Amino acid sequence: MNFEKLYDKIKFQLNQIGLKNGDTLLVRADLFAIGKLSRDGIDYVKVFLDILGDTGTLIALAFTNTTFIIKNKNYIFDGTNKANTGSFANIMLSHPKAIRSTHPSNSFVAIGQNAKFVLNGHDAKSGAYEPIRKIIQLKGKMLLIGCIASSPGFTTAHLAETDLGLHNRIILPKLNNCYYKNDDGVIRLFRRSDIGGCSYTFQKFYAHYLLNNILQQGYLGNANSILVDAEKAYVIEKEILRENPKYNICDRPNCFLCRARRWDNLKDMPFFLIKNLQKVIIKLKLMILNE
Repeated sequence: MNFEKLYDKIKFQLNQIGLKNGDTLLVRADLFAIGKLSRDGIDYVKVFLDILGDTGTLIALAFTNTTFIIKNKNYIFDGTNKANTGSFANIMLSHPKAIRSTHPSNSFVAIGQNAKFVLNGHDAKSGAYEPIRKIIQLKGKMLLIGCIASSPGFTTAHLAETDLGLHNRIILPKLNNCYYKNDDGVIRLFRRSDIGGCSYTFQKFYAHYLLNNILQQGYLGNANSILVDAEKAYVIEKEILRENPKYNICDRPNCFLCRARRWDNLKDMPFFLIKNLQKVIIKLKLMILNE
C-alpha cells in the first residue's frame, strides 16, 4: 500500500474509532505497528491534525531522562531535549506549531487551539501529570496505538494515584533527579516528588473500561488501538485505586519499582535486593563512570 492510500485509510479508521473535529486528544503510539506513512514521519501527526481540525488539540507525552541517586551534570533539560516516550512525541516536537511544557522530567507537547491552556503552568513547581487534569476539563480523549500490551494503560491512572496520595508510597522519590535550565537561564537541580506507580499494571483497567462501556477498539493501519474518554477513565481508575491502593503493584519478580520502592510492599524487598544485588552494583558503577 502506498503512502497516500495508507493515509486515507488511517483517516477513515480514526473516524471509525470515534475521533471527530474539535476533539482534544492525547496519543501514545508505536509507529512501527501502524506501517510506514511517510518518509519523514510528519504525516503521522498531520493525519491527526486533519481529523481534529482548527478547533481540536493534539497532545503527547514528551517525558525526558532522570537519574537515580547519581546527579548527572552533563544532562540538562532545557526544552530542546529529545523525548524518551517514542517517535510520535519527537515528531510532534519537530512540528512548527508545537508547544512544549517546561516540567523538567515530565513535559508534554501539544498542537492546536487548546495547547496553551493544557500546558500553561506545567513547570518544575507543578505536579508531573497536571496537563491530564486540563484534558479532563476539556472532555478529552486518550488513544493507544499499537502499544496496548507493550506500554499499557492511560496516564489518567497516574493522576488518580497522585490525587489519592499513592505517590507517597514510593520510597525516597526525590532520589530521581535531573538538572534543568529555568526561565532566567539558571541551571538548577530538580528532585521529583510525585513518581507514579508501575504502569505495567494499568492493563488491568481494560476490563473495567469494557464493563463501563467506555472503550472503543479498532485498527489504525496495522496497529490494534483503543480509545477512551479521559474523564470517565479517570473516575474508574480513581475508584478502583481508592478501594485497593495496592492494585498498581505488578506481579513481575524483577520490577524494581514494585519490589524495592514501595513502603507498602517491604516484604518483597530483601529477596529482590539479594537476587539483583550484582545488577544494581553494575548499574551504579556505570552511572558513576558516565558522570
